[in-house]
Amino acid sequence: MAILNPVLIAALDDLRERGGWLFPGHRRGTHLAPNSITIRLSDALPGDWTGHKLRHRCATRAYESTRDIYAVAAMLGHSQIETTRRYVKLPDDALSRVAAAAAL
Repeated sequence: MAILNPVLIAALDDLRERGGWLFPGHRRGTHLAPNSITIRLSDALPGDWTGHKLRHRCATRAYESTRDIYAVAAMLGHSQIETTRRYVKLPDDALSRVAAAAAL
């Protein structure tokens, strides 16, 4: 189960109670297609950033802070750790920290 920010959860609950769409479409009662949202997000972000790159960045930052690949996998909603490993960039100091710990 992916973990969401409490403010986002409250906003989604409110939206669900009102029967609305998070990303409403141009016609009443419809919603935007996922690809449309991806394009709009990429257009709104600076440089060559995309929503998917932000997801990788978030995963890497979460792993750097916690060193808990299982928690990061749960946050991303991944069922396989191997999938999460592709999202996380190994911190530069990771190998030297492992070598130092093994030398104790």
